[in-house]
Amino acid sequence: MLKVSDDRLADDRRRPVARVRAGAAAIAAILLVAAAPAVNAYSQRVNSACEGDYYRFCSAYAVESTQLRRCIEASRRSLTQRCIDALIAAGEVPRKYLRKR
Repeated sequence: MLKVSDDRLADDRRRPVARVRAGAAAIAAILLVAAAPAVNAYSQRVNSACEGDYYRFCSAYAVESTQLRRCIEASRRSLTQRCIDALIAAGEVPRKYLRKR
């Protein structure tokens, strides 16, 4: 009969747990990467309300990019009231922030 040491048995029992943890970590990483573009996404209402402002001030930047957000912020004093209202309603900016014109 083959004898297996207690240490080896303990290692064999831990391996499935380690595999599950590694698998869970991999799934979490994939979900974070997949969700990354959504971080910079504006709502449909903001997209619709700010479309003209985008073409007027920020069309050089990709939609859903950090650079677009910076451009919109830098252009805040020139944005249309419709765009400002949509940004405020979506919680993208505080009400007092864009009222400064």
